[in-house]
Amino acid sequence: MEWGTFWEIVEHARAVAGSDTERVAQVLLCRLRELSPGEIEEFQEHWEQAQDELYRWPIHDAATLLLGPLDDDALFAVQDWIVSHGRRTIQHVQDDPDNLVELMPDRHNARIDWFGGLTMEAHIAVTGRPFAVDGPDSPDEPLGTAADLTDEISTRQRFPRVVAYLDANTWIKRLWESAAS
Repeated sequence: MEWGTFWEIVEHARAVAGSDTERVAQVLLCRLRELSPGEIEEFQEHWEQAQDELYRWPIHDAATLLLGPLDDDALFAVQDWIVSHGRRTIQHVQDDPDNLVELMPDRHNARIDWFGGLTMEAHIAVTGRPFAVDGPDSPDEPLGTAADLTDEISTRQRFPRVVAYLDANTWIKRLWESAAS
């Protein structure tokens, strides 16, 4: 499967389902069931590569500010959620993690694992059996350097749009407030 085909499938699902991320997962699953077993596995490989592109400290930091602390499982769900928004969104967030704020209308779906098992479920539906999982080739740690999110001044400088969103949504806990108490 070419990258272009992968992104066509993802972006078509988002176009059909719009802002309903749960529905995006359902549309993706239906489409994956139409693929050959090899194509399903290739789709999974591309999805994991797209996730890896998001495994960077600045993106992790922006997501933590907006969504709260993220363990590994929550981080994978957030990466899946970003991937589900398509190629342009991934590039936009990679270019400047502060752009993650643009996905906040859909923030309630960010931590939900809508996408984690889709390819396996599709493969089982098509073949009656799971595909072999080779194990992650992902880096052990996000690329780059983690920011000190308890430092309000540097956080405001690094993530001005995210902090403006937090300022407008006072119900979201700020990490620098936790450190001050």
